[in-house]
Amino acid sequence: MFFETPRLIIRFLDETDFSDIWRLQSDAEAMRYIRTPETDPEAVRERLQKWEQYAQTSPGLGVFAIEIKGNNAFAGYCTARHVDYNPDTNEFEIGYALLPEFWGRGLVSELVPHLAEYLFKVSEAPKIVAFTDPENIASQKVLLKNGFRTIGRRFVYDTENVEFELRRDREIEDD
Repeated sequence: MFFETPRLIIRFLDETDFSDIWRLQSDAEAMRYIRTPETDPEAVRERLQKWEQYAQTSPGLGVFAIEIKGNNAFAGYCTARHVDYNPDTNEFEIGYALLPEFWGRGLVSELVPHLAEYLFKVSEAPKIVAFTDPENIASQKVLLKNGFRTIGRRFVYDTENVEFELRRDREIEDD
């Protein structure tokens, strides 16, 4: 286990997570605001290898599994990393993706303050960022509810996104 929230366990990914990551990344609804759904399982395997390499070179950072407490069901994954996995940016971001069957339960609203607090501790950065598709209003509301502020648009991850930031000196509160 990595850290917990009242209803979630956040843990490091391992090789047994492939089928769940594949299920999420090949789901058109889940990927609607993130990227084109993946049709090739090998592309997901390569992505998982990239994530593992990044985690090895950036201790404490990376992509983490989100599980439901009690039954350990895989609900999705979250990220605490450098923007675009590039340490040279010296910018840090959080991100998340949930399987659709877990939407609407307030899980991301519960996750975000804990994930932000963790990334502040690990990175010692004065601010962290998050990006959303301009049409992903639900995710934007979650970020705003958790103290992030909109700072504009930014082209990152091969598309234009809305950029949000949370400054270290701002109080992070739980729901």
